[in-house]
Amino acid sequence: MDSNELREHLSKTLKGIQDGTVNIETAKAIGDIAQVAINLAKVEVDFVRANGGGRSEFFESSNVKQVTQTANGSITQIGNVTRHTLR
Repeated sequence: MDSNELREHLSKTLKGIQDGTVNIETAKAIGDIAQVAINLAKVEVDFVRANGGGRSEFFESSNVKQVTQTANGSITQIGNVTRHTLR
């Protein structure tokens, strides 16, 4: 599950609470699972920082349009965002 899917599930849960299709106990369980995912992301960010950069699969997106290798690294187009990565 990527971060977009997590947001989508949390949004559906909130809507379900509002319209009565999701009970509070289920919503709390989903919230607990989401918190675990958030804590995992924080650990991955700390890991990337401690190692001077790199990648984290948690933050990878399924809508990568293009990756171009350059002399100094790469350029990745993800949706409307362009990410430049230096070697």
